Amino acid sequence: MKKWIPYVVAAVLGLGVALLAFGPGSGEDVSTKPDAKVAKRTVERTVTSSEALPPGSRHERTDMTAEERVADALANPPPPPGTLRPQNQAEIDHAARLARPYNKHLAHVGAFWKRAAQLVGTAEPELAKECLDMASYMREQSRLNDGEIDVPSIIAKEQALATRLAGANIGNQELEGVVSYIQESSQAVLDGKDPTTVAKPGQAAAAGQ
Repeated sequence: MKKWIPYVVAAVLGLGVALLAFGPGSGEDVSTKPDAKVAKRTVERTVTSSEALPPGSRHERTDMTAEERVADALANPPPPPGTLRPQNQAEIDHAARLARPYNKHLAHVGAFWKRAAQLVGTAEPELAKECLDMASYMREQSRLNDGEIDVPSIIAKEQALATRLAGANIGNQELEGVVSYIQESSQAVLDGKDPTTVAKPGQAAAAGQ
């Protein structure tokens, strides 16, 4: 009897068992297993969906209409100045200067002094230079803090030059309106009123129509 036959039978049986244990259909179907990268992207899209995030976040909706954006801006205005951090002394002084009547007066009348210089430039060149100098002088004085600036003295110089402009007699109707506006606005400062309420030459003409 051949002694190798039992070994052959055992090898065949072992191969059969291996095929049953590890062959096709015996384990998880790899083709149906979801790809890890695809699953990760799906999760990211779900998390970063605009509907799942509050307004104002980095991933705020990009499909908002113009009306929705305006409504959102009105509902969420930026914080007022000074709320994110305390204002320093320089900022406090600057805000105080802008709020006082003299600086409001200059913010409007400065351009009219330059316009006056243009209107009298040909007939009265020296007077035109004085108008430009007055605009520069008033601007320099506006940078002084309360307690340093002498507003009545500045206004007195301004009104004196305005009076000289009124007497120039160059026959220009626009110049008359400019001078009148300067005089009324400067007087409002002396009277403690808001100079921005004084009608400018163009506004006064429109109101009279």
